[in-house]
Amino acid sequence: MDDVHVLGPRRSSYFENHRHRRALIDSISAGTVPLKYAYAGSAAYTHDRYASTADYSAMMASAANESETLLMSGVRDLDLRDLAEVGPGNGRHSVAFLRGLAERGRAPRRYLGVDFSATLLNIAAERIRAQAGAGLAVDTAVWDVEDRPSPCLERWRSGAGPVVVCMLGGTLGNLESPVQVLRNLADGLCSGDVLLLTVLLRPATAAVESTMSAYRTEAFRCAALEPLVAAGLRPADMRLTLTYDDSAVVGEVTLLRDARVGRTRLPRGHQFRCFLSRRFAGDEVIRLLYDSGWAVRAVRVDEADHHMTLVAARK
Repeated sequence: MDDVHVLGPRRSSYFENHRHRRALIDSISAGTVPLKYAYAGSAAYTHDRYASTADYSAMMASAANESETLLMSGVRDLDLRDLAEVGPGNGRHSVAFLRGLAERGRAPRRYLGVDFSATLLNIAAERIRAQAGAGLAVDTAVWDVEDRPSPCLERWRSGAGPVVVCMLGGTLGNLESPVQVLRNLADGLCSGDVLLLTVLLRPATAAVESTMSAYRTEAFRCAALEPLVAAGLRPADMRLTLTYDDSAVVGEVTLLRDARVGRTRLPRGHQFRCFLSRRFAGDEVIRLLYDSGWAVRAVRVDEADHHMTLVAARK
C-alpha cells in the first residue's frame, strides 16, 4: 500500500492511497459507492467505533453457533491448522469465534486476515494477537475480493491439508456482486478447501423496523459518511436517507448544495448510494454457492431466524 498515514488519536480524514480516492470520487459521480470504502483509511476508525457498539453487536451471528456449525459439519476430521478470514472487520467477532474453536479443543495454529483495507486489517490483527491466544500466528494480506482471484491464500497455505476460509458477520451482503466474490474465492483455492459463511436472513415484514433501528445512530452515520468526508464533502452538506428496499438496507446521500470533490463538480440535489446491506433467503444462498463452485455440506439457522451459517467445500 502507498500513501498510508499513521495519525494520532484525533485522526484527520484520509485515504489509504490515491487509487482509492480517485475510484471513490468516480463512484460518487456515477451514483453508486461500493461499501468497501467505508472500511478503508480513516473510515477504518469510524467503523471500529461503530462495530464496538451494542447495536452493531446485536446484528452479528453467535460466534459460538458458527464454531459449532463448522465442527459439526464433518470438518472435525480435518486439521484446522490453517484458518483464513475474509473481512474480519475490527477483529472483535473474530476473537469470539477463535475462542469458540479453542474451547472445543480445535484452536487453529495459523490465522490469515484478508481485507480491502490495510488500516482495518491492522486494527483487527492487533486485537486478535492481544486477545485470541499467544499460540496463534497472525498474518494479514490486502486483497480486494470483489476485483479478481488472488494467489494470497495459496501462498499462505502451509502444507497439503485443506484451508478453512471464513466469511462471517454478513460480509457477503455488503458486496456489489456476491456470486462474483464467491467465484473469486473458489478460484483462489483448491478442491477440498472449506468455506464457513454466515449471512443475514430476510426479516419478516413486522421485523423490518427493528432491523432498521440499528442503523439510525450517530455512530453509524459517522461510519457511513467518513469516506465521503475524506473525499472533500462536508457532513452538513449531505442528507443521509435509510430505506429497506428489495431485501436490503440502503443508504442514499442527497447533496444539499453544490459541491466539488477533486476536479469533479456535483450539483445540489445529486444523489448517490453510499451503503448496502443485503438480506437473503436460505435457498438463494445455497444456489449462489452452487453456482460459484461450492458444494454445501452443512446449514444452520439460528433460533431467531436472523442468521444462516453454511459450510461448503470447494468443488
